Formats: sequence, structure tokens, C-alpha cells
Amino acid sequence: MRHETERLLLDTLGCLLAGAETEIGPMARRFGLALGGGTPVFVAGGPRLGLLGAIYANARIANALDLDETFPVGAHFGVGAVAAALGLAEARMQSGAAFLSAILIGYELGARLASQIGPMIEVEDGRVTGFPSVWGVAAPVVLAAGGAAARLLEQDPALFAQSLGLASANTPVPVGAHWAAAIDLPNAKYCDAGWCAVTGAGGALAAEAGTRGFPTILDGPSSLARLSGAASPNESYLTAGLGERWLIADITYKPWPSCRFTHPVLTALEAILASERPAIDAITAIVVETGPLTASARFTQATPRTFASRQFSFPHLIAMRLLGVPPGPAWCDPRWDDDPAVAVLRAKVRFEAHPRGEDFVHSLTRNQMRTLPGGIRLHLVDGRSLRAESDTARGDPWDPETLLSDEALAEKLRGLARGPVEPLIEAVGDLSRATSIKPLIAALQAAGGMH
Repeated sequence: MRHETERLLLDTLGCLLAGAETEIGPMARRFGLALGGGTPVFVAGGPRLGLLGAIYANARIANALDLDETFPVGAHFGVGAVAAALGLAEARMQSGAAFLSAILIGYELGARLASQIGPMIEVEDGRVTGFPSVWGVAAPVVLAAGGAAARLLEQDPALFAQSLGLASANTPVPVGAHWAAAIDLPNAKYCDAGWCAVTGAGGALAAEAGTRGFPTILDGPSSLARLSGAASPNESYLTAGLGERWLIADITYKPWPSCRFTHPVLTALEAILASERPAIDAITAIVVETGPLTASARFTQATPRTFASRQFSFPHLIAMRLLGVPPGPAWCDPRWDDDPAVAVLRAKVRFEAHPRGEDFVHSLTRNQMRTLPGGIRLHLVDGRSLRAESDTARGDPWDPETLLSDEALAEKLRGLARGPVEPLIEAVGDLSRATSIKPLIAALQAAGGMH
């Protein structure tokens, strides 16, 4: 589990370095500055900030590109655990082992709540009928940050319960329905990961200061899961196998900066390109075969006009891959909106329902999605058609064919960092023996080209 935590940390730090180079970096740092002082700690891409400001900026920046891990219910929350732990471990001069433990505990807490909430879909007779009218993905980020902070603050069970109550009661309202209906997506996304991380860590710090909340907020008919839109939350997912099986093993990692729901199709495209790479002008049409979760306007629009919209538009994502643009900040660059080659490729994409697009409902394991069938066809000028499909995505851990190895994660980091990454990889591997995280911070600054 320590090794899995190191993998999560390394991947999140790569996302943090890459996100600092986007339009989100400066705005996250500016808002972080407004959150006040205290012991200054590391912030990606800029000067140090006070603790809460740094937690805000790092969590939001790491989530900026949608390149961070995904738990298989369709939620990300690793950035909450890592940002809270990074700030507090530096401010409180904690050891590397305590830092890793905090990330693991925070992720576990977020994962258990996410499993209880489950995928945000309505199912009737094995068919997807839509999304609930109220749903959101902020709560797991909040609890991941809160759990990491409580661990580093070495809270006893009674105080930890207060931290959970305070963090949960202040969780942002679930805005998933607004997000699902939007076309020009806001850059705050489905939830502001920075604000969620501050809410979680702030709950733990407020409990330390004497504030008291609702320590039973995870229980009963008015639980946090129900408040987050879960139609029939099963409380057993909060405690089943507790201390025996760690849910960090279920992380899915991302090779591409886009919504995880798009990755089975992109994985299918990789299979085609591995056997044949047709010339761009030889492609006459591109047919995406997808299911109900990725059939809405934000996935199908051919002219994404905002930073976040480019992360969800199949036509844009396919154009980036066919043109060989390196996965990272470049995929979200607004310059592509006026690029003729990109416009031509985007316009060639059309959509069909995949014949097994709803089969993922029958593959749920511990309330998590294990498959999301999708496919793609490239029609060529010579009359041929190249087709591939995939039920899983590259980065899924339950299939040896898709699992991202340590070396693959390291290679992803190398593609995202501006400076040397080998010292950062070494620093992460040495954390369990380090008396502080100072060597990690130094290596992180160097990898980001900061001095």
C-alpha cells in the first residue's frame, strides 16, 4: 500500500506541474494569496503561500487538466489528499512516512464515501434512464483532504469525528446537474477541487481550534452521501473490509488529459494506430461509438470554446491524438480553435450508440464501474474502414493489459515536467525513510523549473 501511495503521489505531482502551466495556475495562486498568511509552504508555479492558500492552489492546479487519477465511480479526489498532506507536512515539519500515511488515509476516506455514493446514474431494469436531479462529486474531495489533515494532526477518534462533521457540513452543494447540462463548461468544473480541499483541511483545523459540528453526518437518512445525491446509498461501503482491503488499489490512472469516460474510445483509437497510421487527409469520416454517459452535448460538440470544454469534446480529443500533440497542457490550448487542420478533423466526427454501451451497469463491483464499452471507426478514402472497441481503458488496474506500470507513470511525468524528474522520482521513493519532506519539495521545485 505504501508503494501504491507513492504511485498516486508521483502521478499527482506530475499533474500539479503540468497544471501550473495552464490558465488555471495564475488564477489559483491569486485566490490562494487572498486566503491569508501563516507558515508559507510550496505552491506549484509561484511563490510560497500560507497553508490554506497553498492547499487551495495546489489542489485546483493538480485537477486543472483532468489528467489526475479517477476512482471508478467517475470522481477524482487524490488531489485533495495530496494537497492537504503536502501543505501540512511541510508546515508542521512532519516525516516522509507521516506524509505518505496521510495521503493513504485521506484517499481511503474519499474512496469509501465515493463507493457509498456510487456512479451518478439512474438505472431501471438494467437500463440507464438518466442522471439524478441532484448529484455532485465534491464530497469525496472534501473527505480526502480532511482525512489527510486529521492524520497529520494526529487526532484521536473523538476529534476526528468532529473534523468529519465540520468538513462534511461545509461541503459545496452538488452542482452536477448544472455541469451535465452545460456546453461551454466553466473552468471551475464539476467542483472547485481547491475549495473542496480547503473545506476538508479547514474542518480538521477548525476542530483543533475547538469548533464542534455533526459527528454523525455520515449516518442515516440525512447522511452526506444522500445530501450528495445518492439515490440508495449503502452504508456498508463505508466500512466493509476496513483495515483489510485498501481502496487505493482501485485507482485508474490517465494517459490523456480528458474525462475518464472518454478513455475507452481513446484506448480503442490507440489500438488502431498501433497497427496502422493513416494519413490525416486519407480519413474521410470518424465514427465514435459510445454509451449514454458520453452522449451529451459536452462530449459531442465539435467547437469547444472554453478551457474545460476541450477536455470533454470527443472531436477535439481525437484531433489532438491523430495530430500527435503530446498529452498535457497543449491539448487545452485555445490556439487549436483557429487551427485549420484541427477544425477539419473535428468536423469529420459523428456519433453512434455502441451496441453494448449500457453493459457497464452489469459490471459494477463494490458499486464501482469496471467497464465502459466504446469504439471508434476510421473511414478511409480508399474505401476501407478501421475499427476497434474497448470495454476498459488504458490505466485501469484490474486488467494486466491496461495497468500503467511504474515506468509508464514515470514516463508520463517526464512528459509533463519542465525540469529534471529523476531526482523527484528518487525523492518519492525515499519518503518512507525521510525525516522531512524538504528533499521532496526541492526536487519538485527543480522538476517544475522553479528556483
